[in-house]
Amino acid sequence: MIIPSIDLMDGKAVQLRQGKEKVLEKENVIELAKYYARFGEIAVIDLDAAMNTGKDNEDIIRQICKIAECRVGGGIRSVEKAKRIISYGAKKIIIGTAADEAFLSKLPKDRVIVAIDSRNGKITVDGWQTDTEVSTQAHVQRFGDFCSGFLYTIVEKEGMLQGTNLDAFREIRKITNKPIVAAGGITSIEEIRELAKMDISCQLGMSIYTGKINLEDAFCACLDFEKSKDGLIPTIVQDKNTKQVLMLAYSNKESVLKSLTTGCATYYSRSRKELWTKGATSGNTQELVSAKFDCDKDTILYKVIQKGNACHLGTYSCFEDKDFSLYELYQLILDRKKKMPEGSYTTKLFNNEFYLKRKIMEEAFESVNFELGDGLGWEAADLLYHLLVFMAMHDVAPNDIINNLASRAK
Repeated sequence: MIIPSIDLMDGKAVQLRQGKEKVLEKENVIELAKYYARFGEIAVIDLDAAMNTGKDNEDIIRQICKIAECRVGGGIRSVEKAKRIISYGAKKIIIGTAADEAFLSKLPKDRVIVAIDSRNGKITVDGWQTDTEVSTQAHVQRFGDFCSGFLYTIVEKEGMLQGTNLDAFREIRKITNKPIVAAGGITSIEEIRELAKMDISCQLGMSIYTGKINLEDAFCACLDFEKSKDGLIPTIVQDKNTKQVLMLAYSNKESVLKSLTTGCATYYSRSRKELWTKGATSGNTQELVSAKFDCDKDTILYKVIQKGNACHLGTYSCFEDKDFSLYELYQLILDRKKKMPEGSYTTKLFNNEFYLKRKIMEEAFESVNFELGDGLGWEAADLLYHLLVFMAMHDVAPNDIINNLASRAK
């Protein structure tokens, strides 16, 4: 996996040399996140929180988590903050200085990445400002049972653009089979390929901000195009919102590069022997939101926003009809909110919040007393519909509820 990093200071994306000297700064953080999201996941590192500067970046972290799959780190030193970051939609949280067994045991293990910040083989903490005598290997062995993986940063290489220490990563790979993300000094496609052979992902910062590494080339460098004799890789296409599988296509290196560069899903036609951009003639385009590859690096998953139908036969999916979901219901409610059609019951609810609140309380009462009505399923459906209208009125989406529930998991 290729993971672009957005390091935040005072609401801006920055890059530091050796964690100290600021060498570049970008203000368009949200646009940067939308682009980086195409490559699967983004690492969002709050440098202000890590260094205790007192500046607050949580609002922008929340915004980034709404548009991209994120792993968030930097200054997460309390259970309360860890769960708050998860409630924003973070897929993973990165724990560094605060990592100990008591703290980690209070967090959902599958959401935790332990940061291995190493300077000359020893752990460094407090935003890389305090060196310890703890060895990198001992740190990995200590916390293996408390996390889902490790972020291993070779601090002395960070921001130097002089290459990383591949041997150090080989040594760590020998002592753990958990997912490892490498960071610190990665500056070439060759290093990315070598790390991919170790099943180690790459977190990239300075090298992509300075143009030393092209993200599209880095992504393709991890893929095994040579496994098939025609150089094609199966590409599963999934609706980003409904989660349904839309189609199976095939990609070669050229089509993957074009998809990632333009944000328009492009494939290779085995019958016509040429590239084809989905919807170029039909108008049923696919906006590429994110791309990932599987553990064998020979299959790609595209998450897209589908315009119109995906199948050439005129159906939503090449496999099945579109399922009704809470997402679809919520989108319908949002459409009612936007258009406010006359005579619509939903319009009536939007126009009278007091009446809507009364209906929610009424439906809640009928749900807990379902034996007097039409059954719990029916009454709960009424309650959920009115609650979704109330959520739409106050700009709260179903995913916000899911993320809050996820933050409470253990």
